[in-house]
Amino acid sequence: MKKKLYLHIGMGKTGTTALQNFFWDNRKLLAQRDICYPELGSQSHAHHLLSPHIPRFLEGEWQFKRVDDWAPKLAESEQSRILLSSELMAWAEDAKARKFCAQLSVWFDVHMVIYLRRQDNIIMASYNQQIKAGPQRRRIDLIYRQKVERFDYPRILAPWTDSLSPGKVIVGPYEREQFYRGDIRRDFMHRVFALDLDDAFELSTGNSNPRLSLAAGEYKRMVNNLDKDGAKNARFNELLMRYSAEQDTDSTSYYSSQSVLSPQQRLEIIETTREASAKIARQYLGRADGKLFLEPEPQPDDLWNGIDLTREDADAITAYIRQHDSHLLHWLSRQVEEKKDHLAYQIRHSARFLAGSVLSSSEVPQVYKVSREDASPLVIGGLGGSGTRLVVSLLRRMGVVFGGELNESLDNLWFSLLFVRRAILLKSDDEMDKLAWLFANAMRHGVEVSSELRQMLIEACESERSPVLPRELREQSAASLLASPTIDRRHQHWGWKEPNSHILLPALDRCFPQMKYVYVVRNGLDMAFSENLNQLKYFWGDLLLEGDCEPTPVNALRYWVAAHKRVQGFRQRLGDRLHFLSFDRLCTDPEGELEALREFAGIQISKADLQDIAQTVKPPSTSGRFREHDLSIFDPADVAFVHEMGFEVE
Repeated sequence: MKKKLYLHIGMGKTGTTALQNFFWDNRKLLAQRDICYPELGSQSHAHHLLSPHIPRFLEGEWQFKRVDDWAPKLAESEQSRILLSSELMAWAEDAKARKFCAQLSVWFDVHMVIYLRRQDNIIMASYNQQIKAGPQRRRIDLIYRQKVERFDYPRILAPWTDSLSPGKVIVGPYEREQFYRGDIRRDFMHRVFALDLDDAFELSTGNSNPRLSLAAGEYKRMVNNLDKDGAKNARFNELLMRYSAEQDTDSTSYYSSQSVLSPQQRLEIIETTREASAKIARQYLGRADGKLFLEPEPQPDDLWNGIDLTREDADAITAYIRQHDSHLLHWLSRQVEEKKDHLAYQIRHSARFLAGSVLSSSEVPQVYKVSREDASPLVIGGLGGSGTRLVVSLLRRMGVVFGGELNESLDNLWFSLLFVRRAILLKSDDEMDKLAWLFANAMRHGVEVSSELRQMLIEACESERSPVLPRELREQSAASLLASPTIDRRHQHWGWKEPNSHILLPALDRCFPQMKYVYVVRNGLDMAFSENLNQLKYFWGDLLLEGDCEPTPVNALRYWVAAHKRVQGFRQRLGDRLHFLSFDRLCTDPEGELEALREFAGIQISKADLQDIAQTVKPPSTSGRFREHDLSIFDPADVAFVHEMGFEVE
């Protein structure tokens, strides 16, 4: 008996990304329910490589597979039901779709699933998607009538219906009100497999493919007219998506919609396609009334403000780009300047309109502030030799990303280069903002930096700090900072480790206002006999201590006490964003300390995985080394403070 093969062919802009992510994230649960969602032919959680339709721009880019190469493999699946999903399939030419069905029918009992969105809505959604992708350069009011032909649903369904047995073409209207329990993922599983999703299934709440706001979309369309640079397109999208989310919270909703067509234009589309929609409703859904879509239709007198970009919105968007990616704004300025007198109207008009805000803004000094999405790092500090390297190693295994240039102790050398120097204490807030932006940019974005910031980096590189940070290492760190690749790391749980960072807590708290700080503390008596006394000897000894600052065990304990009391003084300022982690307790009760650290940092990890990580913690041979020394050399008050902090002193 043939296995059942369900082809989810889209359409695009009908929740396909959300469905594909759901299928992928729940593959094991689906398999337990006799549904296979295979890895074979997958690209971004969808089976695009198995599609009979190959878009021209993907020819030679992706390795598409022939049916004869993959169908026999899937036919051997343990499950009796196999689900494939790719919105590319919906656009297969008539002959290719029929051939595809015929080839698959040799191996499977084939079913096809498609969701249809009301034509005015899908035309607008597709238009917005094409603006994000880059190729859309014309206004929608010039092209929407051509798009009606593209979404001729009876024509699209015909080859599939003719090729498959009656009842095996499953059509779902893409309207929230018509979804089973108001969710397309629940609707799909119920409509196709008669399956109700229980609590075991993972249902993410975020939007996998949010839209641009109306203003940001029109701004992006004009940018599309100026250049076809793919890398720049991605950077504009990143910024404009963030801008849209801040200005229009509905833009991130699964069912977000916005009208880029007037009510009259939308009604024209609805009337043109009404008969086709009624045919679909009767033939595939058995609705005698011919109502495929139930969403209320727009009214001719509905309020509509148009899609023209106002000067105020253009200025606001340009200012946002200037704040978050000054290099991108400089690039845009050059494009605007070059194309203000272009022969093509669309290009000339876009350049001249944007010139009002872009060219004038390019002369305004850059304001450097760490952006909101970069303001929540997890920072690890303490005294040298206190166990910060172990803590970072454990946090890495828990999923926190500690990137940048690191030394053997996992210290962030970019941070060391910029901030670990005595001159940093004399920097103004404005200078600290610039250094923080430079550091965060390298860690999170990698966009090209201005000549002003390059000069500050040169200054930091010239600051002598041998032998702790010799010139060769400073130059290497500066070069790697400037070479940080351009990439979006916004969704990483990120941070850095540099023991000296506790000295800069006030400045770091101002520059990274959502920062969480972990101060790693080891028994002060053990630390007094540590060989790592760089902080005391080379940097901050006379800052925290009065009188003698020589790197002796007595002064090392004095420094430990002073540093500990100083960080304690920040409890009121940082509140629950400050966490003291006892290295000694970590060694004796790793599971308990790691659970407290996990909760503080907001890390999502299973209890079993946390237990596995805890089992790797072993006390170092130097634990308790103070017992081998004469403790009478220390001030009794300092020893008493160590004991008050919960450490052994005998």
